[in-house]
Amino acid sequence: MLKMTKSIDERLEEDLSFLLYDATGNFEPSSSNARFASSPIKCLDKAIDKPPQVVVVRFGKISIREREALVELCSALKRNSRTRGCLVLALLSAKHRKLVEDLKQINVDYIRFVDDGNMNFEQIRKIIQGIRPSDRLEQHLEVLCPFLHYDQIDCWRELITCGAYLDRRVLGGRWLQEICETDTHLQCEYYLNPRLKS
Repeated sequence: MLKMTKSIDERLEEDLSFLLYDATGNFEPSSSNARFASSPIKCLDKAIDKPPQVVVVRFGKISIREREALVELCSALKRNSRTRGCLVLALLSAKHRKLVEDLKQINVDYIRFVDDGNMNFEQIRKIIQGIRPSDRLEQHLEVLCPFLHYDQIDCWRELITCGAYLDRRVLGGRWLQEICETDTHLQCEYYLNPRLKS
């Protein structure tokens, strides 16, 4: 793994080429080197036409359907013979265990958490150059409680419940952010003694 990480770092230190699809619409192309796409299908098309070193997919606060479309974009990038060698970096605005699991299943390389504010070419470039082994999806899954369950309420919202408490405990606020979405969940009484359906 160290050898692989070293080769990634060496590639990213060279003249970096990346392609961005930003679902938030908050990207300011401040450089002529910036390659970005206006839709998932155009992103896939541009990546196939001229494969970059890195494809950056920025999720942000989007509908559940749009989120699923971006997961499919990442999957297509990792399956296509022209683009499977590209690194895929997903930028997320919030922690979401199921989304991270889905991205890991389709072999997305890295994730980073960023806010939904405006970003420009240099900021994206710095994020890419700052990629470390701790940005791998396995590392993030270790931090997020495996008992987090998500039930869709409408096209934008999900109800988050505790599977260790038979989904009878609704999660949110400080408990979710400070316990369930951190490695503190390892000391949680529900995690340590989950109630199982009989």
